[in-house]
Amino acid sequence: MLRLTMVLGGLIWVVMAIAPKLENPVFTEVAGIKEPVLVSAPEVSRSATNRIATASPSPRPEPVIEVATEMPLPATLTEQKRIVWYITGTRVNVREGPSTSYAVLDKVAYGEAFEVVSDPNADWIKIRIEGDGVEGYIVKRFTTEKDPFR
Repeated sequence: MLRLTMVLGGLIWVVMAIAPKLENPVFTEVAGIKEPVLVSAPEVSRSATNRIATASPSPRPEPVIEVATEMPLPATLTEQKRIVWYITGTRVNVREGPSTSYAVLDKVAYGEAFEVVSDPNADWIKIRIEGDGVEGYIVKRFTTEKDPFR
């Protein structure tokens, strides 16, 4: 490869040394280079600029402020406590069901937080990943209640 590069470089140098010095481009007729054409700009008079109408600002309606009243949350939402756990495995598969025979929906990395949706004491835990909105199952042995980065 090096030998081929050197041969080609030498051939180019020889051709450049033998070729006559050209002052004008050779291919102007083929390329279709033409002389530039000068076009004069149209004249604009002051009377034409005076005819431009100025727009007046239209009155803006005043904003309507509505006061929201607090609505009590249903008892089921206030009583539920979110359980947030963390991944301890390098990359853990999130599956459609509680077994390795189910398809992989996503993968979660070490230290990533998730919400526990099902019983946290089971071997397979149903989880929800907040950012992605993915719900699936992971093996409990790859999880912890403590943040591994703290």
